[in-house]
Amino acid sequence: MLFRLIAAEIQHRPGRAAFLLAGYALGVAVMVVLLAVGEAMLEQARDRTLIGGGDLVVVPAGISPDMLRAGGATSLFLGLDQARFLQHVIFESRRGRDEYGIVAASPILDGKLVSIEAGGRETLALASAEIPSRSAAAGATPQLLAGRWEDSDADREWAAPTAQQLYSRIDRLHLPPAAATGDSTWAEWHYFNVVLDDQRWVYVTLMLGGRVGVPGEWGGRVLLTIRDSEGHRSFERDFPDAVVQFDTTSPDLRFGDQAQVILRDGEYLVRASAGNSRVEMTVTPSPGRFFPPAQLGGTQLISGYVVPALHATARGTVCLPVCEEMDGKRAYHDHNWGVWRDVSWEWGAASSESVSLLYGVVRGDGGEEERLFAYVVDD
Repeated sequence: MLFRLIAAEIQHRPGRAAFLLAGYALGVAVMVVLLAVGEAMLEQARDRTLIGGGDLVVVPAGISPDMLRAGGATSLFLGLDQARFLQHVIFESRRGRDEYGIVAASPILDGKLVSIEAGGRETLALASAEIPSRSAAAGATPQLLAGRWEDSDADREWAAPTAQQLYSRIDRLHLPPAAATGDSTWAEWHYFNVVLDDQRWVYVTLMLGGRVGVPGEWGGRVLLTIRDSEGHRSFERDFPDAVVQFDTTSPDLRFGDQAQVILRDGEYLVRASAGNSRVEMTVTPSPGRFFPPAQLGGTQLISGYVVPALHATARGTVCLPVCEEMDGKRAYHDHNWGVWRDVSWEWGAASSESVSLLYGVVRGDGGEEERLFAYVVDD
């Protein structure tokens, strides 16, 4: 009966039947092509010479083999957030090697849009790149026809940064983005916390902010808070913009010769004074015990946060006002930046000699869902 109905339809309206059949055939052909492309991508993902080697390929969250099979080719233009962090702390860490058997990890840039200038003309192109030493370690060194293919200084910094290079990158200072230009609520600060003993803490903040010293409508501020068995007391000291110096490629911040945060050889040299108190110390972060930079952005909220030292030690002199030397004291350092209008946050941190915990939530007035994050790292 079904075949008789189909035959009758074709005889009665042959033009429409042919059109529908052609459309169906075209749809099937497109699906076959997309499936073939997806299968080819998966085959490339298994081919060491085509996709950087190795036994596993890490792609952005939400990208699955089914999406590739269905034609999700545009997913290849997405990047991995915190790729350097994944490389250093997860893939090529001691735990990755000893507990999970990871021998090497090779980062790849694929299909990156670049601009090439030659002969006075600018041409857009797609480029791919790898780090030679990591590619070789993953067993995917391409055939070299001529010349040399070896790590540059930038490659070495990416794959195995020194402490100075790492903290310079993650703890650098910022200029306000276009959305916050001229906003007096923009602020950025370095914060240090030192435990002097079971009953005493000192908190040191060096801040950049809007309208602090007025003339240029921005300036610097030092905040010192001392907490002890009798409670806490706070002091502050303002500096005009004329004496403020900061570096957008490092954490370095100076308020004339009166206060500073300087990164030198992977250690923070901190000097500040306010009221009758003074701190001059060197803070040494524990290797690997950091939280990478994270920034929330939008029309209502710009908030950035990084913790270069979840666990650290401090040595130097504190005068509160009586001066005393300290050495090997527990310390902590974080760094915030953003627009602080109608914004609140809650956070906390705790560390032992081997484990650090960080947790918190940032709340804006944009109605976004509030989510508490928790982060644990060990040595």
